[in-house]
Amino acid sequence: MRKIFKSLLACSLMAFAANASFAQINLASASGDLKLRIMGRTNLDAGIFLGEDGDDTDGVVMNDTRLGVQASFDEKYSAKIEVCFAQKAISFRDLWIGYKIDDAKSLKFGHFFMPYGSKILGLAYKFVEDSPVDYTFCPSRKIGAAYDYTTDFMKFTAGIFSDGSVDAKGTNQGYNLSAKMILRPTLTDEKVFHVGFAPMFTKSHNAVTVKGIVPVTFASANLVASKALDAKNQFRYEGEVIYINKRFLWETHILGTSINVRGVDDNYTSWGGFTQFSWHLIGTQQKYNKAGGIVANAPAKTLELLLRADYLNLENDLAEFDNGNQFDITLGLNYFFSKYLNLKFNYVYAKNNDDKHYNGVQGRLQFSF
Repeated sequence: MRKIFKSLLACSLMAFAANASFAQINLASASGDLKLRIMGRTNLDAGIFLGEDGDDTDGVVMNDTRLGVQASFDEKYSAKIEVCFAQKAISFRDLWIGYKIDDAKSLKFGHFFMPYGSKILGLAYKFVEDSPVDYTFCPSRKIGAAYDYTTDFMKFTAGIFSDGSVDAKGTNQGYNLSAKMILRPTLTDEKVFHVGFAPMFTKSHNAVTVKGIVPVTFASANLVASKALDAKNQFRYEGEVIYINKRFLWETHILGTSINVRGVDDNYTSWGGFTQFSWHLIGTQQKYNKAGGIVANAPAKTLELLLRADYLNLENDLAEFDNGNQFDITLGLNYFFSKYLNLKFNYVYAKNNDDKHYNGVQGRLQFSF
């Protein structure tokens, strides 16, 4: 444990030394019709976790290192390629081509997130890990095509996607139909009020595994046992609210699913939700990205206090869990040295309805450009 605290102290000193030494890497062709931005990130994570029996899972790890290129060309086109090294493997993340119809409308083709779940909303920038509810309901990136319409007042995205992974073989993969509507009655420099709803239908050819975890740096605490369901199709929904008032942020998401199980008359249903608060103790205005419909990273020299509470209910007659409910709370403190370098600390406490609990402290030094 002493080595971990020394590592975190060293990380902090490195961060102060590197505060203003990075710049974005942008390239352009001689004619200016092709522009490239080199991007990447890496995380240095540390954790001290205390399980129910005091299991020893302390350590330090370099996790989720990414490198990519984003391009714009011929005025109307854009593209992104991003690869990731994590868990001793290299894999694709974003891999897409976009076409700008006009200032409000665009198309995208390739491998990217569907318009559903909080991963696309950038919550991973606020906490070390995404919400456990999002891990339960939100799918990973899929291959597909999407249409986007964005104005100050609204953002509408809809698309069709494969249900297979980016390297899946075979043609019997199933499909996803996904859409999201965001309305912004208030959108000013100091205040934002954002409400959204996202339905998604999945025609599946594979078993759907229902589980609840507590995502941590080195492992996942399984407080809710997993169940594999032979799904014929699945309907998911999400409702969300984002409210920003100067330094204050409130954000809430409700997610749920109804699974049509083969050979069973009734559907399996489950749901979960989380709410989070952020306050800039030192710094200025909370940031909002209109084009993405997301809460953005805080600006440089910001000290941010965070609180998130999650509730997950997987109990259902079709899948009898001994411990199907989970509650967790995360307290966070972030400091942004610059737009390229930030340091995060989280305390996580979780328990299920069988009174099994899990708690720990996580730290992350993240460099991105």
